[in-house]
Amino acid sequence: MISTLKEINIFNYTIYKHVGGYGERGARDDLAFGEKFENVTFVIACPEDQLTTIIESLRPILKSYGGMCLVSDAQWIVH
Repeated sequence: MISTLKEINIFNYTIYKHVGGYGERGARDDLAFGEKFENVTFVIACPEDQLTTIIESLRPILKSYGGMCLVSDAQWIVH
């Protein structure tokens, strides 16, 4: 995932490791797929013009490994 993001010049992201939850497939803990694969969440904030590139680059990864891509509109707050 990280190498794919780098290939499309996305270098700003946050990773939450050891993610668990409950969805349509039931409960998933952070190591739902064993020690080798853990559940993680990536958060990527990008301008709208990069969205299609990101989605199409992640689609093959999601198809191979599973997971989901959630797209949401957000507003930048400058500090």
